[in-house]
Amino acid sequence: MAKKISAPWLKQYGRVHKKSLKYSNESMYDEVRKSAERNTNAVAIDYFGNEINYGTLLAMIDRAAQSFMSLGAKKGDVISVCSPNVPEAVVAVYAINKIGAVANIFHPLSAPNEIRDYLNLVGSKIFVTIDIAWPNVKPILNDTEVQQTIIISPADSLPLFSYLGYKLLKPKELRKTLTQILLKNKRAMSWETFLGRGQYVVNEAYEKMSGEDVAVVLYSGGTTGKSKGIALTNLSFNATAAQGQNAFPELVVPGNKLLGIMPIFHGFGLGIGVHTILANGMTINMLPKFDAKRFDKILSDSKPNLLVGVPTLYEAMIKNKKIRKMDLSFIKIAISGGDNAMLPLKKEVDKFLVAHGAATNVLLQGYGLTESMSMACVNLTDANRDSAIGLPLADNFFKIVEPLTHIEKPYGEIGEIVISGPTIMKGYVNNDKETNETLQVHPDGRIWLHTGDMGYMDKEGYIYFSGRIKRLIISSGYNIYPNEVESVIMDVPEVLLATVVGVNDRYRGQIAKAFVVLKTGVKPSNHIHEKIMKQCQQNLAKYKWPRSIEFRKTLPKTKIGKVAYTELTEEENGVTTKTRKKI
Repeated sequence: MAKKISAPWLKQYGRVHKKSLKYSNESMYDEVRKSAERNTNAVAIDYFGNEINYGTLLAMIDRAAQSFMSLGAKKGDVISVCSPNVPEAVVAVYAINKIGAVANIFHPLSAPNEIRDYLNLVGSKIFVTIDIAWPNVKPILNDTEVQQTIIISPADSLPLFSYLGYKLLKPKELRKTLTQILLKNKRAMSWETFLGRGQYVVNEAYEKMSGEDVAVVLYSGGTTGKSKGIALTNLSFNATAAQGQNAFPELVVPGNKLLGIMPIFHGFGLGIGVHTILANGMTINMLPKFDAKRFDKILSDSKPNLLVGVPTLYEAMIKNKKIRKMDLSFIKIAISGGDNAMLPLKKEVDKFLVAHGAATNVLLQGYGLTESMSMACVNLTDANRDSAIGLPLADNFFKIVEPLTHIEKPYGEIGEIVISGPTIMKGYVNNDKETNETLQVHPDGRIWLHTGDMGYMDKEGYIYFSGRIKRLIISSGYNIYPNEVESVIMDVPEVLLATVVGVNDRYRGQIAKAFVVLKTGVKPSNHIHEKIMKQCQQNLAKYKWPRSIEFRKTLPKTKIGKVAYTELTEEENGVTTKTRKKI
């Protein structure tokens, strides 16, 4: 039996927040089915004006489940889905869950070899893929166990005029009709053909699943090392949906709308952006792709009550000239997850929300990783600390330990963030070594997820992020935490974003280099350079000062929108050969 551990954050919960919850022991499908029965005529998905109500969505899922059964799919099989946010992909995921199979979901812009590896890791025989990924899919299919491919398209659910526009804008290699592609590939079929197969299945395609059964395999974001398959259970998703409703009971309710920007191949996107919304009877304004230049139109057309995204989304919002003229009173809550939103950027967003009449006047920071099924802690509307990444959600426990040990650190001291709770992954697929290193049983009897992230907890239970363990820069034997240097640089009023990486140095081993993005209208100059250096000299020990500063208009991002600091590190250390003008 697990020993009781200290949980100071519970004292910060308001009267509307329960300290512990009861969770469904059923499948993801069962939770959405119950939600659909309660909210039959409410809109579940709004896809460019095509409104799909809960009754229709459930019927689509049930029909797709019958069709998967017609292909021979059964409980325990793994069916792969390679798609952005489109209704057909969401339908496929829940239909896969209904028949007791596992959905293996990955990025549609993956390279051919990555797609091959994702398919072979789990032995998929059935593969649902978006049409735009076909050029990368076709060359590797013969190197996999895939027997049947179902091709979906962002155009499948579009209203007529949007559909025609999509057809015209398709890339050159896809201008051949889908029919031509399918005629040349006997093991491929359209979504429409696939759905037609379900009518020939007499028995209902349904298998009872428990909360402990694996429901989905997602992949790590790739900011460090090779992506790993992360096995998440039905409980991981259902607990996330219940925790989200408990954290924001006045907002996670039927009738409210979320802008579905976070992709379904990301834990935040599928766990919060889809399952939490559908399980609670809300509406997803679904977008297959985020377009920063059209963000103003997206907001004005959809008028979402909830905004959830990585910091780059909010950076795009405050830079958009047309949004600066908009009334944003429809936004009731804004949450930043998926990366550490630096305090200066957060303050800029807070000012922006207030100036534009948003119902919320603050960007709430949260924290999680795919291994913890997205958001594990978050600032609450009635318990918010600007510099913190939040309070643990109900039934989640956080500790700070000495890295590579189980020794707990005192409040206020930096160590590794470890998490225990109902949303934690079951493990990495076919990788016992990594699983055992990441999921560890501590002396208190609990299984703890070792995140690889550094941070600390204050006496009131708020969690603070300090950076990745693997980002540690060792210069002349001294430890430099990039996040600390980045925070100091971002205190300079003209700075919007900063990322610090370690650059190889003959004498010191490594030195710190800063990449800086300035706010709109501010141009790089020697004056700004000197101002940043002075800020560092006044607030950091000399060994922590960046030895070089490079100004850029943007920073490279990973596929899910995080700053790709490994790309910057590799570039600077000669792994890539790009050269850029420095100031």
